[in-house]
Amino acid sequence: MLSAAASDLSSPELNLRLRQQELVAEFGRFAMEADSFQAILNQASVVASRGLEAGFAKVLEYLPGEMAFVVRSGIGWHDGVVGRARVGADLQSPAGYAYRTGKPVVSNHLTNEQRFRTPALLAKHGIHSAINVLISARNAEPFGVLEGDSTRRGLFDAHDVAFLQALANTLATALEAQKRQDAREDLLREKDALLLENQALLREKDLLMEEVHHRVMNSLHLVQNIMTMQARTITSAEAREQIEEAAGRIMTIGAVHRRLYQGSSVVSADAGHYLRGLLDDMRGVLPGDAEDRALELEVGSFSLPAADITSLGLIAGELITNALKHGKGRVKTEVRQQTCGLLISVSDEGGGFPSDYDPAASRGLGMRLVTSLAKAAKGHAVRVDRSVPFGRIVVETTFGGSN
Repeated sequence: MLSAAASDLSSPELNLRLRQQELVAEFGRFAMEADSFQAILNQASVVASRGLEAGFAKVLEYLPGEMAFVVRSGIGWHDGVVGRARVGADLQSPAGYAYRTGKPVVSNHLTNEQRFRTPALLAKHGIHSAINVLISARNAEPFGVLEGDSTRRGLFDAHDVAFLQALANTLATALEAQKRQDAREDLLREKDALLLENQALLREKDLLMEEVHHRVMNSLHLVQNIMTMQARTITSAEAREQIEEAAGRIMTIGAVHRRLYQGSSVVSADAGHYLRGLLDDMRGVLPGDAEDRALELEVGSFSLPAADITSLGLIAGELITNALKHGKGRVKTEVRQQTCGLLISVSDEGGGFPSDYDPAASRGLGMRLVTSLAKAAKGHAVRVDRSVPFGRIVVETTFGGSN
């Protein structure tokens, strides 16, 4: 059953009002699917023109800095109007009055209008009737004004005001949603740009680190070659042996360095993977009489910081070199992670250390280096394991603990 208001409308009039409702609903669906701000504005002008059965419509965006409106979209206007034309936003302008008071403005006889001046843009296009409503969403600054215009006089009524205001409200909500979507997309684009910049910086860092690595390796290799050449010129067997040992340590340092910086991270490394690679490097530089001796490794998988992994490599390298030089048979290295640190042991199949040998009192450079690197606790961090019949030396460190 029709309402009293609807029953007063003629059939063509009723069809128009139903059509206006359909147009607002269709516009809402369009705005939800639109992918650009301007597309929503353009469609609003089209819908306003169709719903009012007027040949002209436009969306006016308020420009605070100019105290004026700019025509953001429109239909029926001459070329050059949309995007460029300005309309006054003061109270003497129909659009300005609607914007500043929030009240709809209907002017059905612009030539006789006493309340407002007729904008030059309307006069130029022969507009006689105009209707203006505010475009404003809740909790947001008003966007501007939606306006329908006609060359016919006395065209618009209260039903048209209701239609145009419903359309303007839907438009305002859609614009706020699009602004949020655009802001999210801007953030995503900014994020992507930052990621690309970060990737470029990481690549640059990797190239710089690789260059530093090569320079360090080249410098170590150069020093090792110079020391080896100098050793050949020394007649003292003891002095020559010391220089050759120093050259060997430089090669070990180079291997330690290379293994760390060839890993996936220069901040930390897996101890097992690192030591296995280091032993492979040492096999390649064993002296002739040690080439046939087996190097075994028993170590779990745990991560250590770069500083600790370097100390572990130097300790293991010194102890293995010592076992190859003074021991016999296979050399076995074991590394276990304990609560308070690492337990490192290196053993060979020889007769073991002399009964009076004390690593803490050793004057050998290698053992002093091991003791220093181990960060000895109360002088007992490096010891000989005399519970076995073969040579075994044990180092307890205060770094690398499981807690």
